[in-house]
Amino acid sequence: MESTPALDSEGKAIVRVLSVVLERLVSANSHLAQSDQGQVTKFHALRAPAIGVGQYLERIQKYASCSNECFILALIYIDRLIQRNNFLLTELNVHRVVITAILLAAKFFDDAYYNNAYYAKVGGVLVSEMNSLEVEFLFRINFSLRVMPDVFEKYNAELISHANALGLQSPPPCNANVLFHEPTEPEIGATPQLHVPTNNFDSSSGYACGNIQLLNFQDQQERNPVA
Repeated sequence: MESTPALDSEGKAIVRVLSVVLERLVSANSHLAQSDQGQVTKFHALRAPAIGVGQYLERIQKYASCSNECFILALIYIDRLIQRNNFLLTELNVHRVVITAILLAAKFFDDAYYNNAYYAKVGGVLVSEMNSLEVEFLFRINFSLRVMPDVFEKYNAELISHANALGLQSPPPCNANVLFHEPTEPEIGATPQLHVPTNNFDSSSGYACGNIQLLNFQDQQERNPVA
């Protein structure tokens, strides 16, 4: 997706309020997690990454080049993950949940998107892990990626309400009836669909890498065992 100053500003506004919503949810769950962390999943790490949720979302918004609508869709997908699995969102799993939800949103909604290898680099995880997280997320929400316009508008309105209450720049309202075309179902591990400048594309690895600062979770090789 080609960005413009206006779209970039809108994207940053969405990311700011989304990060506050997720940070508050994680904070509220922290007391519950002390007594019962719930089921350990593929999204869980042994320790929380050093980068905060807000900075992590800003990084994704900067490098992923996905549409602004993807961040709202990601929130809806995360809500579905929580509701359908009694999933407790904590500082140990929020980062991997976020990057996976945005990846799925981009594949489902955007006409052009980067592949899993690129998102893995943006998100600071291994490519094999990104692939595994994508499959895990899809099964946990029963492959329910389609969002009705009224549901999208509801979540968009809630983000605007949160922004106004917090004194943040309010994200612009989206006309979901115009935005929701007939997208194709995403292909797991799909090849790159986004055209990038030649001098910023590594054909051997399959993703653009020239201007991305590496981000590696410290516990990348120390994961909680899951079935």
